[in-house]
Amino acid sequence: MENKKINANSYDLLPTIYDIRGFFILSFAYRNSIFRQLRFFAENMKEKHLECAIGTGSFTKLCLLMKRLIGNKTQTQLVGVDYSEALMGGAKKKLKHCELKIEDLRNLSFPDASFDSVNLPNGFHTIDGIEKVLDETTRVLKPGGSYYVNVLTPPGSGFLNRISKAVNNYGKNIGILNRPYMVEEARQLLESRKLEILSETKVGNCAYFKARKI
Repeated sequence: MENKKINANSYDLLPTIYDIRGFFILSFAYRNSIFRQLRFFAENMKEKHLECAIGTGSFTKLCLLMKRLIGNKTQTQLVGVDYSEALMGGAKKKLKHCELKIEDLRNLSFPDASFDSVNLPNGFHTIDGIEKVLDETTRVLKPGGSYYVNVLTPPGSGFLNRISKAVNNYGKNIGILNRPYMVEEARQLLESRKLEILSETKVGNCAYFKARKI
């Protein structure tokens, strides 16, 4: 059966409800901790930074806190983008000192080579047309800039992974999950956009990639 096409209505929730749903999915589909994700993405916030699919801003606000805790002292000019006006309303309340814009990741308005770093947290597998997203987000990244992304992978066997499959099916049915990706497929998509993979780690049902634009 063909997955429902993801659209903005899939994210027209109260920000608090969206955050609760996100924590549920993180725990049971990704089989990861919030701490692991925060630690990973906080490392990558450089001088001028693009945070993609910023949602309600809750995750990004925690990343900024984690950034200080891990000793990342870079003074970051953070630009956050999302295409859901409902969620962006929540982000604007939490991230008052950041530049927040309604943007389609498949058609960004920024000039080439605008950013020192790009994060794409929990978005690779949610978007129909990820190839165009990768084209655009690497286009606006400076040569030598860093690109961090995590990717939901297909669940394996066992009781916990049966729960993961059920959560994934729920995500597909309501339009917030496009599909999981095999690690090799995700790696090839990144490398085909002139991203050099510096580090690759798989934890639970989630692959983490640290890359640099060639």
